[in-house]
Amino acid sequence: MTTLLELAFPVVTSPTALVAFASLAAASLLVVLLVGSTHRSELTLWSAPVRSRATALRRRARRAEFIRLRDPGASGRRRPRAPGSRSTAA
Repeated sequence: MTTLLELAFPVVTSPTALVAFASLAAASLLVVLLVGSTHRSELTLWSAPVRSRATALRRRARRAEFIRLRDPGASGRRRPRAPGSRSTAA
């Protein structure tokens, strides 16, 4: 492991360089996490209206399921066919 590290990164073989490299990696990870959490909060601010709009559309669709049953004679709606002159029920 040590020889592989020495071959890959000859500068990072001393303990001081390893500590500096680890602290740099930790600091960059912290920056990435902070930026990600900031953008996530912005996304929640933007997604709240979308969620409420989707909920409103879902409620509207649920109410519209029964409009045909409430008003069968509305304009543009076909009237049910009348039974023919020869009824099969008799």
